[in-house]
Amino acid sequence: MILVINPYGEFPFNDDWLYAQSVKALVETGKFYMAPLTSVNLFVQIGWGALFCLPCGFSFTALRVSTLVAGAFGLWGTYRLINTSTNNQQTAFIGTLLTMVNPIYLGLSASFMTDVPFYALMVWSLSYLVAGLKQDVTRFILIGLGLAVIALLIRQLGIAIFMGFGLAYLVRKGIHRRSILVAGISVGSGLCVQIAYQKWMKYMMTDMVMYNAQAGNLFHLSYYRMQLLSSFINNMFVCLMYVGLFMFPYFLLLLTRQSKATFIQDRWLWLLIVGIVIALWQVSFHGMNMPIWFNVLNAFGIGPILLKDLYYRIYSLPFPTLLHIITMLMTGMSLLGSAYILYHLVRLVPFLLGRSISLSQRAIVILLSSFLVIYFFPIGMQVLFDRYLLPIPVLLLILIHWLQPVPEQKPLEHTLPLPLYLSVGLGIGYLIFSVCATHDYLAWNRVRWESLNNLMKQGVKPAKIDGGHEFNGWYLYSSSYKSSPTKSWWWVHDDTYVVGASLMPGYALYQKHDVDTWLPWGIQQIIINKKSQSGDVTQLTNPYSTN
Repeated sequence: MILVINPYGEFPFNDDWLYAQSVKALVETGKFYMAPLTSVNLFVQIGWGALFCLPCGFSFTALRVSTLVAGAFGLWGTYRLINTSTNNQQTAFIGTLLTMVNPIYLGLSASFMTDVPFYALMVWSLSYLVAGLKQDVTRFILIGLGLAVIALLIRQLGIAIFMGFGLAYLVRKGIHRRSILVAGISVGSGLCVQIAYQKWMKYMMTDMVMYNAQAGNLFHLSYYRMQLLSSFINNMFVCLMYVGLFMFPYFLLLLTRQSKATFIQDRWLWLLIVGIVIALWQVSFHGMNMPIWFNVLNAFGIGPILLKDLYYRIYSLPFPTLLHIITMLMTGMSLLGSAYILYHLVRLVPFLLGRSISLSQRAIVILLSSFLVIYFFPIGMQVLFDRYLLPIPVLLLILIHWLQPVPEQKPLEHTLPLPLYLSVGLGIGYLIFSVCATHDYLAWNRVRWESLNNLMKQGVKPAKIDGGHEFNGWYLYSSSYKSSPTKSWWWVHDDTYVVGASLMPGYALYQKHDVDTWLPWGIQQIIINKKSQSGDVTQLTNPYSTN
């Protein structure tokens, strides 16, 4: 997959230009630097990227390779976590394949974003903690917590690992003085690492403004307004829809004669859950087709597409009938997958309280389920990006596996023929889409940056260009920048030249470059617009802004 998508290219994606600046400063000057806009912990990410830049110097390609390597370790860790938790190699293999063909996972692996490195460390940490709880081996627990520290130094959400393990250890050992002490040390060590990091950042980077913003919000009572609580419920539904889509091929494999009998037995519960899911979809999103949110996954492939004409909806990409049919099918799978997840979450509580589950199994379920809750709470209370959901499918897959009848012996042997063929077909479809979408995202960005570099070689200064979020961020980012209502919000000083996918009002065609794409829709060309003398100045409205 990596060879096919061709990850080469000297350009950033999304927000990774922020992190690349830190690596560039460390590699070329030996100094530690973080842009004031950086909100993730990032410490380990900088070191990991610098390690891959050492042989040949700083380059975006080297940073992309570092994340692709992390992505490969993440797949290995996914297999290990599922296999250690379930003792089932088939389920582990299927879960790993689902992660690999997830377009968000592959797309982010071809960037220098923190999501995939964090995911890789998370699954390895949890796999060791699961092994430690199952076998009661202290060495595995210490390794798992050590990996959790490294994960925490990439993203603050790593604190959920420490908290989840603290609860699981109390379940495994019972509530007495020693177990409470060990659980307290687990949670306390994670908090101490995070607090020490924040104190160090405050001392080292006096101009940092975002490093503690997300965590700080959660400790202010004014943050918990009814509007935000409503948004949290909305974000939970978004999570269900996306995870339901990603896991749908696995759910098809669970359709056996026995599950058919169970479905008939619980048909009223199923009808209630399906009705609730459809009602939420209609109320929250007015029946909008998937993808219903924004950031990485979009109807045309992967992104985000941070160009002025598309971001501000001055221009809309053509939406052919075939694509409309595909998004309708995606929506149907999301709704059914959401209902399937809710059905099993309803069954999870009786399963935990049942006598058939062993103490070690109960501890592992508590570890994974409490991690999910603690992990999702802060991101659900704030702006939710689809890439934040990467860790959720693999953990839900493990929990749902345990809820199947006789999960240790034959979880997949009696899958009905039609669901089996549909599952395999969807898996292949996910694979093809992920590869093509990632290739196309690299392709049009490669053309965009080549045209921008040629424009600068002609003597045009970056300050006169609106080249999109990544371009202006890389060249012109300033913490003191004040945005203008007539210009894009991403540090645009003079938009004499604007790069987009269309010819914009008030501009004349300066250059046009075709893009070699594999999907029959999406960005097929890159246009460099030059402002005409009579160019209109219009006020822009950000369609993605939230109050």
